[in-house]
Amino acid sequence: MWRRSRPFWGGLFMVAAGLELLCIPLALDALPVAVVFGAVGVSYMIALIMVLAGVLVWLQPGQGVFLGSIAVLLSMASFVYSNLGGFLVGMILGLLGGMLAVAWTPDSRTGDGFDTVKVRSAFLAARIRVSRVGEAGLAAITALVRRCRRTRPWKRGCAES
Repeated sequence: MWRRSRPFWGGLFMVAAGLELLCIPLALDALPVAVVFGAVGVSYMIALIMVLAGVLVWLQPGQGVFLGSIAVLLSMASFVYSNLGGFLVGMILGLLGGMLAVAWTPDSRTGDGFDTVKVRSAFLAARIRVSRVGEAGLAAITALVRRCRRTRPWKRGCAES
């Protein structure tokens, strides 16, 4: 139920994109260089804001359009600032997460479970319907099915009689 009440997958993809964008500069031991060169610092900032946007989408689902738009813009900026968007993986994850967050709408269905059908309840409903038809109705349905099997559809259809 928690996942249905917020853009869960959009936030998950945004967090994964931010972590992927953050892991590549850390793997290159670029932290001492981040103080000297601004571009590496910007890639850290993009990754951290992407993770923060993913978490905030979960905590404040009403802000999904704004945070998703921020994630899309940051993903596109990561192409320039963060090793081709984390070798395209981080950029694609961020774009996907941002688009999912923007497209998300709240679930308007009630949580009473009427929208789900279980096999046991379907069999029970079919059994009740058959018992209501009775013997005469069941015999009429059986005769109609047999007659429809015997007729040739190109000469005479079952619905004509």
